[in-house]
Amino acid sequence: MKLLVLGGSWFLGREVVEEAKRRGWDVTTFNRGRSAPDPDGVTAVHGDRSDPASLAYLAELGPWDAVVGTSASEMPPKVVLEGTQALAGATGRYVYVSTVSVYQGWQGLDRVVSGAAVPGRRRP
Repeated sequence: MKLLVLGGSWFLGREVVEEAKRRGWDVTTFNRGRSAPDPDGVTAVHGDRSDPASLAYLAELGPWDAVVGTSASEMPPKVVLEGTQALAGATGRYVYVSTVSVYQGWQGLDRVVSGAAVPGRRRP
């Protein structure tokens, strides 16, 4: 299995990477290279998800069986959408995992969250 993890160097993304490596998967990470060192044993690509040129370059490195996005909590939804569109031809499956952004006032919360969740919306 070839997996691309957007983020992948800390918090939830690092856990996804470590589990994928434990399973013997071929893992690529894409991040800005600022949060933490990239895990050993991955193909690390540095770039900015809000930069179309970075995303175009990343898409050329594919294909992947799946992309897991774990690092978009500080990005406007439009940037997340543009990233999924830029990678659409490089993967058959895209998984976006929201963590802190489901909490009201998440910007002031630490990694241990005790705040109230944002009320859910049902799709028709």
